[in-house]
Amino acid sequence: MKALPFQRWRAKLPYGSGRHFIHPPRAITRFPVLDALRFVLAFWVVMGHFGVFPLFAGADTNSRLGRGLVHGWNTITFGTAAVIGFFIISGFCIHLPFRNGETLVLSRYYARRYLRILVPLACGVGVFYLVGIHIDLLGDNSILWVSVLWSLVCEEIYYAAYPLLRLGRMRLGWTALLSASFAAAIAVLATHQYADDWRGYGPIRTALILLPVWLLGCLLAEKAADLAPLESSPVIWTWRLGIWSASWVCEILHFEFHVYYTFTMLPFGVLAFFWILQEIRHGMSGAQPWKPLVSAGAWSYSLYLIHGPAMFFFAERVRMPNLGYFVNWFAANAFILGASYTFYLLVERPSHRQARKISFQGPPLRSAFATLAMKQSGVRA
Repeated sequence: MKALPFQRWRAKLPYGSGRHFIHPPRAITRFPVLDALRFVLAFWVVMGHFGVFPLFAGADTNSRLGRGLVHGWNTITFGTAAVIGFFIISGFCIHLPFRNGETLVLSRYYARRYLRILVPLACGVGVFYLVGIHIDLLGDNSILWVSVLWSLVCEEIYYAAYPLLRLGRMRLGWTALLSASFAAAIAVLATHQYADDWRGYGPIRTALILLPVWLLGCLLAEKAADLAPLESSPVIWTWRLGIWSASWVCEILHFEFHVYYTFTMLPFGVLAFFWILQEIRHGMSGAQPWKPLVSAGAWSYSLYLIHGPAMFFFAERVRMPNLGYFVNWFAANAFILGASYTFYLLVERPSHRQARKISFQGPPLRSAFATLAMKQSGVRA
């Protein structure tokens, strides 16, 4: 018997069968590779501060070979470059739920975002006091700006500005918004050509310099669903080696040639955007990252926050006997990781759970720009 038009139409659907229609799967909202990368980047920062595995500890640095090996090995991690990767992932995660013009309820957005970030941050600052580190909360030497917390200050600025940035993206498109952000970043960089760290610019200007990097993460959130899977392991490892090489070059330029990272981190951020794009493509091919790394990504923020005071406490209070370079290194890192995970259980995870419970309604940010974009064929690129 000849099939009816509706039956022929339904037969062509990959998700329909029999009497029951199964809706197509929802857009991907979880990217395990980004969880794994968060932990890798956070641990990269730890290595930048604490030191990599002491492979050549005890080598004769009076010889050219020994000196070269020790110096080369000790410079394989550059924490500032890892933070740039964090900015891209941050922009990605913030924009992902709103990438298709979804309604943004301002009250819920700000309450959830700042509960998740500020509660652990406040407790993390308290940990500095508890372990006996003297810090200043305000002034030129504020702990919020002279420590790893500087990047969190920038992110708080991006979170606050995101609703307006999103409107700008809706109204102007990515080309205009990114062009304006890059132009502003270059203009700000030109104001302090010889600043060797972000303190020469301050929080607002530093946030402007790195805003294009964060926006590239937002752009990636829109493009991720359309990316073609990358199945080639040699290709992804070439990208990983390439981004590490770029990070190492930026470090050498900063310390050896006085081409400071304040200038190199913006172009490095562009390279990191393409690297993380390839990581997402590789994950879409079915090549899942190592599960322990994915799980550890949940508490990478805690690791980033308190590895400094944990490191200080271990060195000043634990007073572990010297058991050799290798054992000491593993013991110190085990303590840092354990302290970070404990902080996650006690502080970060509860704050995240409370943030997810926030569901009150407020004035929605549904602009004419969003309405126009939804009427068009997709979101304008």
